[in-house]
Amino acid sequence: MRINNVPLVFATTAIDRSFALLPNVATFASAIGRSLHIVHVLGQRYRSYAERQMAAAIEALSSGNRLVFELHRIESKQRRAFLEEIASTTGGILAMLPTRHNFISRLLAMMSDYEKFMIEGPLPILALPRNGALPTSIKRILFPLDLSPRSDDPLDQAADFAKSVGAELHLIYAFGNDRLLPSEMDMAARMAARSPRELYQIDKNRINALAERARSHGVPVVVSTTEGRAHTAILNYCNAEKIDLAIMATHGPRTSEDIWHGTTTARVIKHATIPVIAMRC
Repeated sequence: MRINNVPLVFATTAIDRSFALLPNVATFASAIGRSLHIVHVLGQRYRSYAERQMAAAIEALSSGNRLVFELHRIESKQRRAFLEEIASTTGGILAMLPTRHNFISRLLAMMSDYEKFMIEGPLPILALPRNGALPTSIKRILFPLDLSPRSDDPLDQAADFAKSVGAELHLIYAFGNDRLLPSEMDMAARMAARSPRELYQIDKNRINALAERARSHGVPVVVSTTEGRAHTAILNYCNAEKIDLAIMATHGPRTSEDIWHGTTTARVIKHATIPVIAMRC
């Protein structure tokens, strides 16, 4: 999945709750130098009203914005195929306002819409914050480290993204219970460690190597470590350091807790007050 040199994609029925955020998404696309694909998903109900709503929105965008955008009209049953076509041609980032379930609703639905898309969708997602507010300039981007080799490419992409918008890249790692699966760790080195201090040093060396990898892209890098649950540490860091955008690699559920409560990425998206780009890897 790519997040650089690709357009933003915003799918809407023009009568759903997210439609009001179209101007915000358009402004954000301009701020990061991206074009915007507006996908009008047409249904059978209120079709004429939805078309009038979209026409008015397009007129407003055309008159007051230098944004480069395209409007695509598709039937609702074509949505998945259309997004797969975009993924196989230009690529893109799907901007969406996630449904944030409470725990009881989550038990009934098992997964929120954005979680399903992170696991099965053809595009990375830009999860919009609950209030729909998006930054008009990006100075600080956070990429949480999980030390998995599968996250190396998302780190490279986050570094290139930060460089393209002139932002600092902040890296954070939380020492705690949110551990990798054995298949994602260098088990030979960890088995050879003779003390907790040596295990800690293995992780520190990996963090330092990843920081140097990010710096090699020509972007300023800030590294932080903490202790505790990863999603809590990420949210606290975003608030304390005034992070404008988080970019996260997501692997899907690893444990039963991830299934019942959501993965680290899903929990961050649920509570974040900033936009989050989630990339499956």
